Amino acid sequence: MRRIIYILFITMAVVATGCSSKKSDSSGSPTGYPPVGGYPPSNGGVPPITNPIESPTNTGSATDLVLTSQSALNTYAGWSTNNPTDVKIGVSLYQVSSYTNSSGGTDYSYGGLVSIHFKDGTRSYTDEFRSDTFGDGGCGQYDDCNTVSGNVKNQKYNLLSTTYPEKNGAPAYHGFFEDTQVRRLSPPTPYLPIFGGAVILVIDKFIDLGDGAGPSSASGSVWFKNYLGNYPMGPLPLTHCWFISSGPYDCRSWKNGDGVNTKKSLYPQNNYIKLGTFNNLNIQRAFNGEI
Repeated sequence: MRRIIYILFITMAVVATGCSSKKSDSSGSPTGYPPVGGYPPSNGGVPPITNPIESPTNTGSATDLVLTSQSALNTYAGWSTNNPTDVKIGVSLYQVSSYTNSSGGTDYSYGGLVSIHFKDGTRSYTDEFRSDTFGDGGCGQYDDCNTVSGNVKNQKYNLLSTTYPEKNGAPAYHGFFEDTQVRRLSPPTPYLPIFGGAVILVIDKFIDLGDGAGPSSASGSVWFKNYLGNYPMGPLPLTHCWFISSGPYDCRSWKNGDGVNTKKSLYPQNNYIKLGTFNNLNIQRAFNGEI
């Protein structure tokens, strides 16, 4: 079966030449993934995902992250770093659904995990951001409580597509991922800002060596937006922050009324800050073979 990136390129060419024949897959899973009936309930309906920075032999891929500036890292982290080193981004995504886009081609939604890692002095810091439903729902201090929406809905804005306005028909991806530890300061200092929020992963270039094996690597950027508020804040809502339309937990970009127009731009808007850029992300591992 043709790989998804090739399908996107082929669809783009067919639409451009005015051919009325369109490739689509009514199953919503052109590679047969996820399995029919979904994942076992013991996995929460999602595939097992591990942090590729901490478990490089399991799922996903990690690569160096080149910071926009140390100031951007300080804003992201919530404190003044001294000499940050070993800055990395980890990506582990799985395919969730597919949709017919406005050009008659197919968009593919992917979700999962993005992790940001750096060292400062002798200490290491790793934050994980996810777009799926997980956790025990206990809503304790460090529990994830975003369990209301199903995974198809959660990933509806996280699209691999050829219809982003900046890319002129080339495939690209962006997606929302929310902090799994709402308070990065442990414990948070009363009446000081809470640092936690969301990141948007952007992949704007896929590298294909032309050997028939499909895209081998990718480059892009990661952007962040911290929750806007001081401790103590209200409870974390029972849905992901990109479905929240007001208040300190609203992390939307590409705002459209109370919702999101995810095709408005490939790159984040609405006060997202560019944390850094990356190259040489192993795309087959990052997408767990589903691209």
